[in-house]
Amino acid sequence: MGDGHNIESIIWMIKNGVYDEVERIFLAGSLNVNDQMGVWFPSAYAADFGQLKLLKFFVRIGAEVDRKDKYGITPLLAAICEGHTRCVEFLLQMGASRTERTPEGQSYAGAAKQEDIRRLLARD
Repeated sequence: MGDGHNIESIIWMIKNGVYDEVERIFLAGSLNVNDQMGVWFPSAYAADFGQLKLLKFFVRIGAEVDRKDKYGITPLLAAICEGHTRCVEFLLQMGASRTERTPEGQSYAGAAKQEDIRRLLARD
């Protein structure tokens, strides 16, 4: 799977921004960008760890920006919770829903700890 890499090593590469290798693996077609890897999807790992370049790559090759994992976490919520403003901004530009709710029922704006992210979520 994943061109000789196991899932854990690919997740590690996503979290740590090993762009060239991750790109090579996904472009080889051995992994689907919308398949869950571990607990999340590739785009959620990238958003959670602030890996904007990888996040853009995943969206470019077809990652669904509002895809929820089994816990109800979207890439946007992952970026919001970790305070990655640029990832939040990008996902919103790509059409991610700002009106979703957290698994606990809180609005995304209410879950944001940073004022700049709350402002982004409040825009129409």
